[in-house]
Amino acid sequence: MPLVDYMKYLDRTCKIGLAPCFQWIGGPKDRPQQTTISKNLFSLAVISLVYQLFGIVTYGFLLVQTEKDTVRFVTGLSEVCGSLMLICVACSNVWGLTKNRPYIEEVFAELQVMYPKPKDKYYRSQHYRDVALFTMKCQYILYIIFYMYYNGAPLLLLLWEYLMDRQNMSYRMQTNMWFPWKVHGSPIGFGVAILSQALASVIGVGFSLKSLNIICIFTFQLKLHCDALASKLVSLDARHPKSYRKLKTLIVYHCRILAIAGRVNQILNSYFLNSLIFSTIAICMTSVAILLLDFVSAFKYISGLIAFVLYHFVICYMGSAVTSASDKVLPAAFYNNWYEGDLAYRKMLLILMMRATKPYIWRTYKLAPVSITTYMATLKFSYQMFTCVRSLK
Repeated sequence: MPLVDYMKYLDRTCKIGLAPCFQWIGGPKDRPQQTTISKNLFSLAVISLVYQLFGIVTYGFLLVQTEKDTVRFVTGLSEVCGSLMLICVACSNVWGLTKNRPYIEEVFAELQVMYPKPKDKYYRSQHYRDVALFTMKCQYILYIIFYMYYNGAPLLLLLWEYLMDRQNMSYRMQTNMWFPWKVHGSPIGFGVAILSQALASVIGVGFSLKSLNIICIFTFQLKLHCDALASKLVSLDARHPKSYRKLKTLIVYHCRILAIAGRVNQILNSYFLNSLIFSTIAICMTSVAILLLDFVSAFKYISGLIAFVLYHFVICYMGSAVTSASDKVLPAAFYNNWYEGDLAYRKMLLILMMRATKPYIWRTYKLAPVSITTYMATLKFSYQMFTCVRSLK
């Protein structure tokens, strides 16, 4: 079951997000199942996540109504917007992965059927699997570090304040938000607030990692097949009697690759959109908060800024990788010895070359391309927003 080799870190993120592992037709039957405890914890975490969205909006509304100082208003508003974007990404990932789970499993089943046999010399299966696993491993380690710091920093700060000055403890939480109970000055209320935010961030981090891992798996599978198609086209001998039939098979193979890429694009549209919108706003507002806050609070938001930059970069980079892989087909077809083939062979090859003239591009609902160019444009627009908001102080 070769496709299962890609699932190592995806399975781990499913466990972190308290969700069942993916299963597909043709895959192993003994995949880890969601236990009753995991189901209950998942429901509780979703409730905490939804309430956190409500609590941050309420806190922002009260801030707008009460804060009169311009600098503190801009600082508080920047904190609220940065935190709100973080929760919006988590909510959209939870909703999108839950809704699209059957479609993702269908694509996994099709990729399972297309996965090359061990003896096929045209596929660099080991190379792409190793690179995909290394990429997912790096993402996994970084996001686990972000999660531990995000939830551990308030407790470490409280401990430090308790040891230095017990009379002036700040009771700072991971995210500023409104609670219907007393938090400041109440150890029990503070503990419940910290625990609810930590539980919500579990599935937030888990589902964000799941979306990145799914995009990574789809990307490297498409790169594997595009690379194999290019290798087969280069090695195809137009003088061979069966070359026409082999070329026809390769055209069908190319159509199948493009069809899977299109289905993947439809599934990932929501992730592309939330990355484009929420990351742009979050990078801007979090940068303003880091600039205006004290060192301790600013350092906490630096991890959030890095997480957003990394999240958006990975998605855009994977889009560029798919485009680059699909761009190999046309040169491979051109450098084939087509001039030695018969007329039917050359006409058939021309059909393939016309189809491959434009490289395949993932798009966000057929609008913005998912590419490094879009990523740089996003950073530029975030900086423009940053300078505008900063001038308000």
